Amino acid sequence: MKRFLYHAVRAYTAPLARRFDHGLKNPVKAQEQVLQDIVDDLKGTEYGNHYNVRDVNDFKKNIPLVTYDDISDWMLSQREKEGNVLVASDVILYEKTSGSTGPHKYIPYTAPLRSSFTRMFLLWAHDLISSIDGLGKGKFYFSVSPNFDNEKFTDQGVPVGLDNDADYLGSVWSKILSPFMLADANIGKIRDPDEFKQALCFSLLGCKDLETISVWNPSFLTLVLQWIENNRELVIARMQPILEPSRLRALQSEEIDWQEVWPRLKLISCWADANAQPLAMNLEAYFPDVKIQGKGLLATEAPMTIPMMNVEGGVPLVTETYLEFLQDDEALVTLDMLKEGKRYEIVISQRGGLYRYRMGDQVEVVGQIHNTPTLRFVGRNNRTSDLIGEKLNERYVRDVIESLPIEGGGFRSLMAIRSPVDGYLLILDKHITNSEQVEVALEEGLQKAYHYRHARALGQLSAARMAVVPDIENIISTQALTNGKTLGDIKQNYLMMADAGLESALGIS
Repeated sequence: MKRFLYHAVRAYTAPLARRFDHGLKNPVKAQEQVLQDIVDDLKGTEYGNHYNVRDVNDFKKNIPLVTYDDISDWMLSQREKEGNVLVASDVILYEKTSGSTGPHKYIPYTAPLRSSFTRMFLLWAHDLISSIDGLGKGKFYFSVSPNFDNEKFTDQGVPVGLDNDADYLGSVWSKILSPFMLADANIGKIRDPDEFKQALCFSLLGCKDLETISVWNPSFLTLVLQWIENNRELVIARMQPILEPSRLRALQSEEIDWQEVWPRLKLISCWADANAQPLAMNLEAYFPDVKIQGKGLLATEAPMTIPMMNVEGGVPLVTETYLEFLQDDEALVTLDMLKEGKRYEIVISQRGGLYRYRMGDQVEVVGQIHNTPTLRFVGRNNRTSDLIGEKLNERYVRDVIESLPIEGGGFRSLMAIRSPVDGYLLILDKHITNSEQVEVALEEGLQKAYHYRHARALGQLSAARMAVVPDIENIISTQALTNGKTLGDIKQNYLMMADAGLESALGIS
C-alpha cells in the first residue's frame, strides 16, 4: 500500500514540478502571474482600498514597504473583525511568531497561503524522491511543536497555532501522506517540556524505519540525542522489549552509534545557513552518512525558497510568493535584476495579507538555475540575535533593559553568547547591590518574547545572567579595532551579536 501511495504521490507531483521548472525558465512571467493573483485578492480589501489598488500598476506605485509594526493596527483590526481588512479570503488560523516591539505577532493564514506551503512541500518532496534512491520506503518525522502556550483561539474563535509542521499540508494531503508520517498527536498536547522531550525520544526510538527527519533548528535534534544519552538506563529499560538486537547494542555501546540506532535514516532537513551552520555541522558528526539538507528560506510569514539536490543555494518559489529585494541604496528591484555575489534584503508579498513586507532577512545571490538566481540566507538585516530561533531584536531588548531596576547610568548591553552554552549575558560596567533581582527581572522580560520562552522551555537556551566588566568599553573597542573597524564605527548597542573573539577577550566560559 505504501509503495502504491509513493508512486501515486510522485506521479501527482510531476505536473507541479514541471510547472515550477517552467517558471524557473521564465521567472518574470511567473512572478507577474503571482502578483496578479495577489492583487486580485488585495483590491477587495480595506487595505487595498486605502492605497487605491485596482491593478498591478497601482500595487507597484502605491503599496509601501512595511514591517509588522507598520501594519500592527491593520492586523489587530483583522483579528477583531475577521472581515476583508487585509485579506478577501477567510482566515483559517493565525500562526504566532516573535514581533519586534512586542512579545509576538500574529500571521493570518488563508487557504491560498496554506496551499502555497503545501505546494512548497510537494515540490521539495518530488525533488527528493527523484534524487535519492530508495527514499519513500520508511517514515518521515515532521517537527512537532510542544504546546507551551495557553492561547488556542482568537476572540473571534479562529484557531491560533499549528500542532506540527505537517499541518501546513492541509487536511487532504495530511491524510494522503499519513502512512509515511511518524505522528503521535498526543505529543503535541504535552505542556511540560521534560515530559515532551521524553515522549518524543521514545516515539523516535520506537520507529525502526525512520527515514527522514525534518526540524527547524538543528539544536533541537541535538537536544533529543543528548536526552537519550543522559537517560540511557531509562531508555534501555523502556525500549529493550521492542528494539531489534542491533539497535539495542548501538544504544548500549560506550559511545552511541546513532546511525545504527536509525539504520534507515537517509535525510535530515534543518536550518543550515548563517548562525545555524555550525549547529548543522554538529549533526554531521552524529550522522556522517546521512544527507544534511538546509531548509532554504522558509518562515512563518511565507515560503520563499526551497532546497534542491545538486543546486547551490535556495531556489526561489517563483510560482508562489512575489519577491522583491532592497539594495544598499534602498532601491527596490525584482528577482530578474539580481546580481551574483551581491546581497539584498528580501521583501515579500504573499497570499495571506502581507504586501511588500520587509522580512529583515539578508540573502546573497550564489548561483542560478535556468534563468532564476539562487539565494543563500546570510543573516538578519536588522539587529536581531537568533542563536537558535529565538529572534530577539534590539528594540525589544532595549525595552527590557530599560525596565530593569538598575540605578544610575553606565554601560548596559545584552550579549548573545555561545560559551559554555547558548544564552544571553547582560553586561554592566558597575557593580549593583540588587544583582539577583535584576537577573530575575531580565529573564522574566525576555520570556515575554514567544520564541525565547519556547527555546528556554526546551532547554535550547540557558537562563539569562548578568556580569560586571568594568573595562568593557575598552575591551569592545580593542576587539573592534583588531577586526578592522574605525572608532566611528564602534557604538554602544543594547544588543550585541555572538562574537567568539569578544567572548574570549571577556574570558567567558
